Amino acid sequence: MRVPIVDIGNSKGIRIPQAILKQVQFAGEVEMEVSEGRITLRRSLDPSFVPEFRSIASLDDPTIQRILRKIGGSDLITALVGAEKKLKDAIYRNLSERAKSYVAPTVARLEKGDVRDLIIERSRNLLCEALLDVMRE
Repeated sequence: MRVPIVDIGNSKGIRIPQAILKQVQFAGEVEMEVSEGRITLRRSLDPSFVPEFRSIASLDDPTIQRILRKIGGSDLITALVGAEKKLKDAIYRNLSERAKSYVAPTVARLEKGDVRDLIIERSRNLLCEALLDVMRE
């Protein structure tokens, strides 16, 4: 999309359509970074913001998907044991069918066990993730 550069007082600027602002969830202020001839805008974080695990359930799907790309499978499984149904549903709907077919039953099984089962399962998953990393090298 091409947008014109317009005069704003003694400065220059661009107008960002409302639909785009809603899509990227910009409001108030944004963070601006200039690097290699590019301007990048990001949502500003409220400095008083403290993330809460249960608040993940209220996030939009693209944000949940970005979070999931940053967490390993064993940590995801461990985190979901005992979590609220609303949060699990939000996570599960953002997993591939293949991942969900493994994660959901594993979480359900671990919820019936004890802490020892959880620790063992997490450690085994970490080993399997390390194996995958080695195989990709």
